Amino acid sequence: MSVKSVFLHFTRLWLRGGRWVVLFASLVLFAWAYLQSFQRQSEADTSIHAQEQMYLNAAIATRHDLTPDFSKGVSQPLNDWLPHRTDGVVRPLWPWLAAWNVAADHSQSSGAISAEDQRVMRAGKRWLAGLSLGFLLVLGLAAARAFSIPAALLTILTIGFGVLLPSALAFAPDVLFQLLFLLTWVCCMAALKRNSLWLYGVIGFFSALANLTLPTTTVLVMVFISVSTLRWLWGWLMAHWPHEGGTTLWVRRNHWLGLIVLVVCHLFTMGPMLSDAHQKLGDAAPFFWRWFDDADAMRQWTAAHQTRESLQALPAGQMPGYSSYIATHATDAVRERLSQGGIKIIQSILRWPWRVDRPLHEYGVLVLALAIVLVLLMLVVWLVAPRAAHAGQALHPETAPLILFTVLAFVACTLDFGWDVPVLTWGNRHLALYPPLVLSLLWACEALMQRARRRKMRLPVFIIYETVLWALCGAIILRVIAVLQPTTFAA
Repeated sequence: MSVKSVFLHFTRLWLRGGRWVVLFASLVLFAWAYLQSFQRQSEADTSIHAQEQMYLNAAIATRHDLTPDFSKGVSQPLNDWLPHRTDGVVRPLWPWLAAWNVAADHSQSSGAISAEDQRVMRAGKRWLAGLSLGFLLVLGLAAARAFSIPAALLTILTIGFGVLLPSALAFAPDVLFQLLFLLTWVCCMAALKRNSLWLYGVIGFFSALANLTLPTTTVLVMVFISVSTLRWLWGWLMAHWPHEGGTTLWVRRNHWLGLIVLVVCHLFTMGPMLSDAHQKLGDAAPFFWRWFDDADAMRQWTAAHQTRESLQALPAGQMPGYSSYIATHATDAVRERLSQGGIKIIQSILRWPWRVDRPLHEYGVLVLALAIVLVLLMLVVWLVAPRAAHAGQALHPETAPLILFTVLAFVACTLDFGWDVPVLTWGNRHLALYPPLVLSLLWACEALMQRARRRKMRLPVFIIYETVLWALCGAIILRVIAVLQPTTFAA
């Protein structure tokens, strides 16, 4: 048999079901390695951070809301049952979820952590690990339908071991926020490709749940609204400008109604928390903590001003906010805080500077590797691939809005998270930017390869591309194996 016939035979086997056998076997091994790594790292790290105790106390306080008394009415007990408790810093969703593991007679912790406190925290961490693993398995199956198998595996390996697993080791809402932030990002991308009304509602719902977890996805949603409005304006101009008709699934008339659906779903989901914050603090969106220069000053001020009365007693000029911050800080100081915070966020996401002895240093290098692969693919498609003969062989008609949204969202969210660096000194909230970054790079690479395949690109290009992805998967798997080795044999 010739080499070509053998290759075609294995290709048929791969397409008929071999790829799914490899995928399911890989997912089983991934789940085992993920759980083993979580168990080993959770046993090694038994320290408890002060922030974890703060969320524990919030969960204990929320436990009383889970048994509503409907004898006095329906609306108020139902409103109290939903996630709503906030002190301006702690958001209600994670304490509400963790409260289901709290006993009815559990008292708040004021000093040493009791055995019951430890039980609640262990249960919460295991729940986070199970939630993240279930999400990753579903993500792997969904990615395999749109991507190649190595791209799908690379997605869950990087997001799982690089972001979700480290975050699940703490009794904190970081995992929830990272998942909801990624879902909001993906829905925004999908709505820029095809703006069905239900997608606007899902964006509003997921972004509201994320805001109920940690602050915030508001900047991400604002970028989506801006880019989609620019897309609407461009469509309006094209409709009134003589040109050749194109093919697109983005419907201009859905835009404004969709924004209304988005805002309604967002506010409806966040309604209980907004009402509680306004009643307790006199402000439906209390972001006082963002306007301090360091974490100690923020904690002291919030500890002394946790009621509506104490806040109303403050003189107008002493209320923390944007106007008071600008009035007391020079423009250079504001610019330096934004730039320095943004640099710290990027360094943390990319794990820069890179060190070979760091157990998971590949996840920062991976972004650079994927960026290089994307640039090379763009050059190959532009210089080597045959020209597009019809619309199916060309890039997606909404490529420009997708690229604009990705770049603007990453820059804006980096600056937004970077602004909070001086006051939010604990947690992995900033790692929520890493999964969308990796997924966007892989999405772009796979989209280019799909277009190149339709243009009858030469076979070696596809072989080299998938070989590179399998090599990246192999590098991550080898590092995970090294981490899972017993201490005596670990590299």
